Amino acid sequence: MRACVQTLVFLVVISQLSSARQEGSATSSQPPVSTIPAGEAHFTPEQLKEYYLVYKNPDVLYLRELFGAYLRGASGKEEEFNLLKKWDSEYYKSKFVVISRDKGTFGGTFITFIFQDRQDKVFVAWVYPDGSEQKLTLRALDPGKFNEEDLRRIRLRYKTLLNDKDHAM
Repeated sequence: MRACVQTLVFLVVISQLSSARQEGSATSSQPPVSTIPAGEAHFTPEQLKEYYLVYKNPDVLYLRELFGAYLRGASGKEEEFNLLKKWDSEYYKSKFVVISRDKGTFGGTFITFIFQDRQDKVFVAWVYPDGSEQKLTLRALDPGKFNEEDLRRIRLRYKTLLNDKDHAM
């Protein structure tokens, strides 16, 4: 799992650095640059088995639970639902694929993911254990800093994961 997760974490860090570098440069006629490797990644069955353990993490499970509650119109999570309202609810009907899961400097977990049925954005959610009961709470949900070329390469590179309806959350 370490190799697969490290690869995915590396992908996100490099992509975010690339996007930040591009945002600071002048506009040119050259196509966007991406540091995401070209081509489809091929995982061994053992690597996939290890990777799929990410979907057993409480914070990842919480995201799926929260999306479901939002779609049902549940109450009691208005602050979190306000974060979800920024995006079309069609996203939340789709399963999602976790690209990385990283501990936050000030607590909580940053989960970078893409929806299987709406692959036009990569999102970053900050899930935080709140209060003395450490109740999970969504603190932020924003698009990751990926350009069109990054997204194209992610869709190709992780095609196996994006097409796997059985394991995605």
